[in-house]
Amino acid sequence: MTLKELAYIVAVAEELHFHRAAERCNVTQSTLSNQLKKCEDYLGITIFRRNRHQVEVTPEGEKIVALAQQALAATDAIRRYSRQQALLGAL
Repeated sequence: MTLKELAYIVAVAEELHFHRAAERCNVTQSTLSNQLKKCEDYLGITIFRRNRHQVEVTPEGEKIVALAQQALAATDAIRRYSRQQALLGAL
């Protein structure tokens, strides 16, 4: 799984709407849907229940979403720390 795919998972969970999540991630809805399906297949669980009118996070998906949020937050912290160190090194 990639950080991009984790971002897709979080976006869908927060938006509860594939189209809005795709717009937020700057991808097409089909790209987002296909990547999420690949993630679900890879993990062997259903993260989202979908129908034409509603998106719902499954109980198993709730844990995946929480872990994805943690991973993205950790990545952001690493990025901020690295930038900070680079600025200190430039002084």
